[in-house]
Order: sequence, then structure tokens, then C-alpha cells
Amino acid sequence: MRLRTIILPTVLASALHAQPQALGNLWYEENSRIFFQQAEQPVKATVQGNMLYLEVNAMMNAKANSYLAIFHITQLGQTAEEADSLMSERVNGLVRRVKKDGVLDSDVFTDMLSFVPVYEYEAIRKLFSKTYQEVPAGFEIQKNIHIRFDDARTLDKLVTAAAKEEIYDLVKVDFFVEQQSACYDTLRMFATRLLQQKLANFEKLGLKVEESHRTAAEKNGAYFPLDRYTTYKAHSQASLNSKRKGQLTNDVRKPTTLFYNKVPYSNFDIVLHAEITEPPVQYTYNLTMVCQLPEAFQKKEKEVKEIIKHIWITDKGDAKTILLP
Repeated sequence: MRLRTIILPTVLASALHAQPQALGNLWYEENSRIFFQQAEQPVKATVQGNMLYLEVNAMMNAKANSYLAIFHITQLGQTAEEADSLMSERVNGLVRRVKKDGVLDSDVFTDMLSFVPVYEYEAIRKLFSKTYQEVPAGFEIQKNIHIRFDDARTLDKLVTAAAKEEIYDLVKVDFFVEQQSACYDTLRMFATRLLQQKLANFEKLGLKVEESHRTAAEKNGAYFPLDRYTTYKAHSQASLNSKRKGQLTNDVRKPTTLFYNKVPYSNFDIVLHAEITEPPVQYTYNLTMVCQLPEAFQKKEKEVKEIIKHIWITDKGDAKTILLP
């Protein structure tokens, strides 16, 4: 009995219409292909002559244990005392606000950057000319405020608290993972296990892997969220109907924004904790092995041929050598 599958046109049309909805606005970016980042090189497991090359790539997404937000603050004052007093008032106000969000005094550090006079030009009139003289006009203080916190959601509260003290410059946010070595140990364990499975598979194919001469190498790396934010400008193609009618068109400014662009999974055999919501620290581990199969280094046995040498003395007393096989 033969079964035939019939696809209704309405169902097919709805399926085709639903696909672009999952792509997002990034699809309209001119260079969107670089953001999706397909695998440039396949995972290596090749045999060239009598050499077997194996490679395992592993990745782990690790959630940070703590964070460090750095805010920049600038304060001007007509005198040094005024500038210092206004700066201290704003910094202390921020510390009082963030304490309500669970931040301790030991989690806040103020980093002094500069305390310098500010100059301006003053016009000096003479009899037949006018010059401008640089004179002190006040003082400027610049500081960075470092705030440590454990929950990523606290950052929104810190930004709100800083804004209430007229601090608007969030310089950056650092991510810290306590057990970084443990992450690499876990990746090494999984990668070694998978490499052993690959060796066993090639042994089943008839290659003398167990008798091969092997060399191996490893390398690791880490990608922090600060390094993975990418700019993009999303917009679609404008309609040409207005231009066809001879009407004037004004192009609307397309704002440029940022998004977190994780390291793609397509280059990896193993991905631990693949599902993420909060931008993680991505640890990578690469294990390579080269197997020189027995046929490549076995030496051929040299054939030994016995040669018998005879010496014949003629009647004239001359000695001649005769070689017999």
C-alpha cells in the first residue's frame, strides 16, 4: 500500500510566512551573515597517508560569581574646597543609595583620577589693542567609583541610584568567575573522553591506532561579555512609491545599537550549559592529536646476501680472486 503526502497551499504558505519571524531585525543588516557566523572550518578528523589527525573543540558557558561596575564622575567648583565638597556629597549619596540594594561599604572603592585647576580666557584691553589672558576659573575633580555586586540584576538598580546623583557615565562592567581552573578541568575531561571514542571508532575501521605513535597538544581561551557586544543598524528597504509619484522623501535616521553576540556553537563538538539568558563567560578548550600509524615508521628488513670469495693461483704464480654466489 502506497501512502501519499499532500500539503495544502494554505499550510505551506503559513509555514513559509512564519520562518522570517524567527530571524529578528538583524536579518536586515547588510552584513548580517557575519553575525550569524557559520562554521568556517569543520571539526578535523582526517587521514592523510599514514597520519591520522584528530581534533576536539569544547566550550562551557559559565555564569559569573561577581561583577564590578565602574562609574565615572566629574565635578567642577569655583574653589578647591567647593569642588571637593560637591564631589564628596555626590559620592556619599550614591553609597547610601546602593546600600539599600545590598552593597556593602567594602564593595565600593573610589579611584581618584585628577584634581586640576580649570582656566579660561579673559580679555585685557590696552590703548591700541586687545589681548586674551589665560586665568584660573575654578577646579575640576575626576573620579571612578568601583562597585562590586553578586547578582546581575543589581546593575539596573545601581544605574538608577547613580542617575539620582547625576552620575550618568557607566564605563564598563567586569565579570569574575571563581573556579576558572575547574572549568578547564571539566572541559579537558569531556574532550579527552570524546577523543578516546574517536580513536576507538578508527580502530574499528581497521586502522592500527593502538600501535601508532601519538603526539598531542591542547590550548584554551576565554571570551568575556565585554568582548562580544557588537553594533548593528536594523532597517528595511524603503518603498519607492513616493519617488515614483514625484514626491519628496526624507530619510529617517536609523539608530545604531548593541547586542550580545555569543561565540557560535557550530565550531564545537561539546557545548556545556548551552542554554543561556544572562551573557556568560565562555571558556573554550581545544585538544588535538596526531597518530603516526605503524606502516609509516616500520623499517624494511635488509636482505643479507652471502658472498663466497675464492683465491686462485695460476701456474705463473699470479693470485686471482673468484667470487661465487
